[in-house]
Amino acid sequence: MSKSQKKSIYNKAVPIAQQYMKDNYNADVMFSDYEFLDPMNSEIVLYGHMVGDENDTFSIGVSHKTFRINNLIGSSKIMDRYVKPDK
Repeated sequence: MSKSQKKSIYNKAVPIAQQYMKDNYNADVMFSDYEFLDPMNSEIVLYGHMVGDENDTFSIGVSHKTFRINNLIGSSKIMDRYVKPDK
């Protein structure tokens, strides 16, 4: 995969991940780094933190085939913010 393809995927994944964090964790976030987990699982992992607190870090995996969130790993301060969806 070329650098421009990776950058394009990153640029598409960031707003999806930001909205996911806003909707599900009521958190405004920033991303500081990323890596691709290819060819293992066609995923881009975004590394970030909550706006205003660089110690509240997390990583979020986004499929770059479907642009759906695959997983989220973060500090307890972030994970404890989970908002249960309305039934």
